[in-house]
Amino acid sequence: MAIFVHLFDAKDKKSIIRSGIKLTKTKNYRIRGVYATPQLSNYELTHQWMRELRRFNQRITLAARFRIPDKEQVYIGRFNQKHLLVSASKAIAIASNHHDGLGLEVIISRTIHPQEIIKIYQPPKITGWRYYPEAHDRKPCGCDYCQRGQPYSRKLQTRYEQDLSH
Repeated sequence: MAIFVHLFDAKDKKSIIRSGIKLTKTKNYRIRGVYATPQLSNYELTHQWMRELRRFNQRITLAARFRIPDKEQVYIGRFNQKHLLVSASKAIAIASNHHDGLGLEVIISRTIHPQEIIKIYQPPKITGWRYYPEAHDRKPCGCDYCQRGQPYSRKLQTRYEQDLSH
């Protein structure tokens, strides 16, 4: 059985315990499903989305560790690129052998039932990346196109406009 980790806001804990993890409702994603990462020995790769999710007003992040059959078909890929349809065990192998696993996500195209959830826990510390995995030591672009719809971007856009006027 393949083990994955799904990160969610603490306010959804009772619902997840009662009904399981439901499919995403947003229309922005090409593939509708439950977003997760494989449970790896590397803590940072397993919980890499914590910091990015925190940008979107998620105050307390909890993690649900769940188990699905090895043969079940899932999508794996980088968050902004095309995803491959592979078995769950193959997805774990791809994530653990990938040269740079930052930005990888697994999408399961069905609801995760409460019986499949092994444990719900609060990860001990915030880790991961913001904006995109290679963003460290780079200033984010402050133009209107890059920042449209991004939370807390007003200061960044103002600074960008001031730099352009000088």
